[in-house]
Amino acid sequence: MSYTFTILSPTDTPLFTHDFGTSRSGGDGIPRFTSTERSLIPFILHSALDIVEEVQWGPSTSAGSAPMYLKHIDKYQNNFISCWITGGNVRFLLLTRPRDEALGLTGGGGGSGQKGSLAGGRAGMAGSGLLYSPTNPATEEAVKNFFVDVYESWLKTIMNPFFNVGNGDVVKSPVFRARVAAAAKKYL
Repeated sequence: MSYTFTILSPTDTPLFTHDFGTSRSGGDGIPRFTSTERSLIPFILHSALDIVEEVQWGPSTSAGSAPMYLKHIDKYQNNFISCWITGGNVRFLLLTRPRDEALGLTGGGGGSGQKGSLAGGRAGMAGSGLLYSPTNPATEEAVKNFFVDVYESWLKTIMNPFFNVGNGDVVKSPVFRARVAAAAKKYL
């Protein structure tokens, strides 16, 4: 699987972006986005912000406040987006792009071996238990734990008196990048 983690300021300015691949199940940690997918990522993430704001400012389900971890919030073709909102309205977005095999879109019976989309490929997905599901409790727990670790690192970063999120300062800290990579390797 390939992932893109992006931190967006309250004014929707990207503050930090990190691409990585899975380190689980024999993965090497290298993202496998095609050039077309890579160019669409900013548009996919920004389109998901509409849903994030709808959930954030809509009626809450808990005691007076909206949750920080919004779980799986959006899907575009084979990309799944999960979100975490901080108290300062900074959004953490994680775009997950599973391999086509994990979605049941290549090989198996049809013989075509071509990439497919979720819109037309759901009928072939029903038979296998090895398919990726963003709503699987184990997947949700792993993503939540990743967000919690990154949130702790984020808090330590913004406590720096020389860093100002309100001005759209981009996170350039190699320590923060290393901590995000470590959390990704640990949970995703």
